[in-house]
Amino acid sequence: MFQQILVGCDRGPGTADALRLAVELADLRADAQLTLVHAYAPNAARFGRRGRQEELDDALHGEGMALLERLRDTLPQRYHETAELLSLPVSSPAFALHDLATGRGADLIVVGSSQHSGLGRLLLGSEGTAIIHGAPCPVAVPPRADGQAHEADATRAIGPVGVGYDGSGVADEAVDLAAGLALALDRPLDVVGVAETPVAPPTDGFGGPAPIQPLPVDPETLDAQVAGILEERIARLPEGVRARAIAAHGDAVETLVDRSAELHLLVVGSRDYGPLRHVLLGSVSRPVLDRASCPVVVVPRTVEVAEPEAPAA
Repeated sequence: MFQQILVGCDRGPGTADALRLAVELADLRADAQLTLVHAYAPNAARFGRRGRQEELDDALHGEGMALLERLRDTLPQRYHETAELLSLPVSSPAFALHDLATGRGADLIVVGSSQHSGLGRLLLGSEGTAIIHGAPCPVAVPPRADGQAHEADATRAIGPVGVGYDGSGVADEAVDLAAGLALALDRPLDVVGVAETPVAPPTDGFGGPAPIQPLPVDPETLDAQVAGILEERIARLPEGVRARAIAAHGDAVETLVDRSAELHLLVVGSRDYGPLRHVLLGSVSRPVLDRASCPVVVVPRTVEVAEPEAPAA
């Protein structure tokens, strides 16, 4: 599983959730390394006196390190001495995490959510979105705790690992990673596939636009087609993975969001690699991240999935 894990840290409430998720995933490998990263904007461009600039930057660096030390103290004892702390003079946390992940060959970036809306849905801030958009490795995002935290924790304690699958290459990578997590966590794996309801071409007969109309299709036929694709993919999973196919029809986002309430965590593929082989959020992965009830891991295409190891004793 994940060996090099970077955790984006700030003073927001989402950091505590990100650290809890990072520790859970780091515990799956005995030699996992946690790096807590805090980025601060340097003051060099704001003040004219060089000595004053350095003094203020030193103060910002010290404040960042103090924050990271306090956060490290909340981690299990194993990480008190091994977790690395980095307070970096970079105005963009996204850039800092991308640069570190690329330079170190990181396996995972973990970032917290920024807030909840009135409906209790997770909302990624602008920096969180930027981190996921440009990341060179998988990114994990926990849902922020709310008034139903105890109920959610109880569900996660017994829930399976879930993964969205649509037959694409990036979805294959997501299934491989999810299978490794299911083995390492000793949990079953739900492979979820959704057949979108087909619609008639948007034309009024004269080349102009017309309301989109769903085509009459037997739901049982759709479910059977999806189930066949899922079963074929499950047959190629490593021995020992306890997987089941979850076939549905309708809206993929709504289905995955609904399933997330019963899962320990959910793995989804990004839309694809961008020009620089970075994660790009697609039409499904982004809204699922915004609304999922469980942690979500977004996986880029062709990520190398290591053989899972048993959790550390």
